[in-house]
Amino acid sequence: MKNKPFINAKILVGGIFAFVGALFAVIGILLYLFADPTNTTGSFDDPVKNHMMLCGMFTFMGLIFFFFGIVMLINEIRMMNKKKSLVETGRKIYAVITGVAEDTSITINGRHPYYAIAQYEDPYSGEKEFYNTRSYDTDLTHTIGATVSVYINQSNPGLYYVDFDPESIAVKY
Repeated sequence: MKNKPFINAKILVGGIFAFVGALFAVIGILLYLFADPTNTTGSFDDPVKNHMMLCGMFTFMGLIFFFFGIVMLINEIRMMNKKKSLVETGRKIYAVITGVAEDTSITINGRHPYYAIAQYEDPYSGEKEFYNTRSYDTDLTHTIGATVSVYINQSNPGLYYVDFDPESIAVKY
């Protein structure tokens, strides 16, 4: 497994959401504490009610953004820790990419992402196991026949991580 940068897109987006959410929530609270609701110009029915609604909207929307940002950060960090744990403590096997399929549960701009299917055959029992990679937005057919590392949890073989980087596999003509 290559050393990949700690900050990926999900961590970056989660951090931005959390930061912007916290900023909006703080602005809403500061508006509530320090702004004078009676110092308004224009035709408002009730300036105090409008002031409270403005502060409430800033705070509420800020807290929503903050919550989703924190959830994104926590989920991505947990996934990274699971991968790291599997690589460090899991059983390493080598599997061959035998096929590519579309992930029809996801649609992005009318297209489905692809995932590769790796097959491992136990040399002692002859039993075949199949492992799926994560989804990628590019066609992965050039990776068929490549060997990848699969890290399997010793106590729960259903938990695994396929160390697969389609960009590092040469295109076959």
